[in-house]
Amino acid sequence: MNIKSNLKDDVLHIILEGQIDSTNAPQVEKDLFGLIPASGFNRIELDCEKLEYVTSAGLRVILALWKRFPSLALIDVIPAVYEILEMTGFSQMMEVHKVLRRISVDGCPIIGEGFTATVYRLDADTIVKVFKTARSMDKIQAEIDAAKQAFIYGIPTAISYDVVKVGEFYGVVFEMLDCASLRDLIVAHPDKFDEYKKMYADLSYKITHTDASGSGLGECKPPMLEKLSVLSSALTPEEYQRFMAMVEAIPDTGTLTHGDFHIKNILVQNGEPVLIDMDAVSLGNPIFELEGIYMAYISYTEVNPANAEEFFGVTQEVLDGLFDALIERYYGTEPLEKQQRIRDKIALLATAHLAYQTIYYKRDKNGRLNTAIARFRELFARVEDLDLSK
Repeated sequence: MNIKSNLKDDVLHIILEGQIDSTNAPQVEKDLFGLIPASGFNRIELDCEKLEYVTSAGLRVILALWKRFPSLALIDVIPAVYEILEMTGFSQMMEVHKVLRRISVDGCPIIGEGFTATVYRLDADTIVKVFKTARSMDKIQAEIDAAKQAFIYGIPTAISYDVVKVGEFYGVVFEMLDCASLRDLIVAHPDKFDEYKKMYADLSYKITHTDASGSGLGECKPPMLEKLSVLSSALTPEEYQRFMAMVEAIPDTGTLTHGDFHIKNILVQNGEPVLIDMDAVSLGNPIFELEGIYMAYISYTEVNPANAEEFFGVTQEVLDGLFDALIERYYGTEPLEKQQRIRDKIALLATAHLAYQTIYYKRDKNGRLNTAIARFRELFARVEDLDLSK
């Protein structure tokens, strides 16, 4: 029995190769417990794709590990081992996933892309979303569940029907006919930009005005507060305390937020928009949706003038037009003075979010953090709260 392990994010991934029976079970148990660190993880995944066989002695090893670490999950279990786990009731006690179908995306066209995943067209009927980094099965399942919840509440989302392996990464397969990303359509048909802006703004408005307080989805404000806490190192104590109080005071609405609502994460099928990349779906005030869009379209450009072309493949004029369409859809009936106040509030939270990313991910190149903090302070001087209704 060969055992390998690696720790990525908060998941300890253990690969088993060979078989576990009465002759090696005591040593396998000793080796397994010996390589588990005292801390630094929240979940253990046993990769069983190369586990050829397991006897009752081996099952006792797995049971001992599960009793010690209830977050244990068995993934990529081959049919012969899965049958044993099912017959003995293990698949009812703990999280067990059958081995996944392996596919290749070599030569497949890219039709959508976000920060966490790339979407490829597999054939005329199906697409696959491939995660760019290692991701645990529980996080993938959480995203699938979130997409289903959003769909139940009337949000047009792509619903998956298979989880696959693409190289060393996971992918989720969807049935999607004749679809293209909204970004690609904007580039291909600039004469229809007004139509696409309206489609984009209408979908955003629908999402953020859908009451999903009974869905069981998490709130987006608490994790945002946790992220923004890193700004204590970049702001004065007075600035930090006042700003965090402003974020804490944002009214809770129980409405949906997508969390990454940009033109590469929207596919258009038969003239209707369909959302992908649902891992950040949660509940929260619309400002949390709008600030994320502002950050992607405008804040990033303020620290990198080439952002529009480099990431989105469009001009900054296109991104500005999309954000203007959102403000018009949400607040077009409000006086211009109030619309500007709303823009400033959104921009302030977005700039703070960008500063967090710069600090947390160590991306402070070419004075990016100083530029973001200077912009933050410019806005902070004239923004009194983050309530968009005022």
